[in-house]
Amino acid sequence: MNWEVVIGLETHAQLQTKSKIFSGSSIAFGAEPNVQASAVDIALPGVLPVLNREAVVCAIKFGLAVGAQIAPRSVFARKNYFYPDLPKGYQISQFEIPVVQGGGLHIHLGEAEKFVNLTRAHLEEDAGKSLHEDFHGRTGIDLNRAGTPLLEIVTEPEMRSSAEAVAYAKALHALVQWIGICDGNMQEGSFRCDANVSVRHPGETLGTRREIKNLNSFRFMQQAIDFEVQWQINEIEEGRAIRQATVLFDPDTGETRA
Repeated sequence: MNWEVVIGLETHAQLQTKSKIFSGSSIAFGAEPNVQASAVDIALPGVLPVLNREAVVCAIKFGLAVGAQIAPRSVFARKNYFYPDLPKGYQISQFEIPVVQGGGLHIHLGEAEKFVNLTRAHLEEDAGKSLHEDFHGRTGIDLNRAGTPLLEIVTEPEMRSSAEAVAYAKALHALVQWIGICDGNMQEGSFRCDANVSVRHPGETLGTRREIKNLNSFRFMQQAIDFEVQWQINEIEEGRAIRQATVLFDPDTGETRA
């Protein structure tokens, strides 16, 4: 029985500014926990965010590089969710009117070429970081990263294999470094991808997707997508429905898990 794989990627590129997107705090990597978290970053009562102009410039550079439309007026919104490393209880992001709309990127697989359309690229702030090691069963919170400027780049669900997804991610990785908006350091989390994966029979409507979060290497991306695709096919062929879910990839086992 023929199956078609459908993949869309959401990539978070940390922008190379000197300070955070809504405060003057440093974004230098490797500082002691919570020394780069200002009153704005930890959302003390009465503080007001002030947009970092350079973050907007970086977003516009990217939009021009991919042939996108640049919104003359873009809008920020509150994305509400509750998690310990999100001090405000919401993330400042963009939804209805992102700064970059459309555009696309050419990718190459051997001699074959494909154009991957982008849905949007929008500015947002990063959350903090939960630390689970060396806390004797407890979790520590480091808010140094809270407020770090991100450009989230979203594709249409047009990739049909893990190889295409990796080719796109590598092309995007090279582009953001070349235009000087992101250092591309995947080990430090400056460039990380979420993969939305589903399967269907050719010609059918889109299947139910599962999102693989925080892929920080091209090798792990390929392994995670390949495992997820086969898992979904096996589930459907055994009569079980796919439920939409967020999953993580465990490189030690080579498996995805909810």
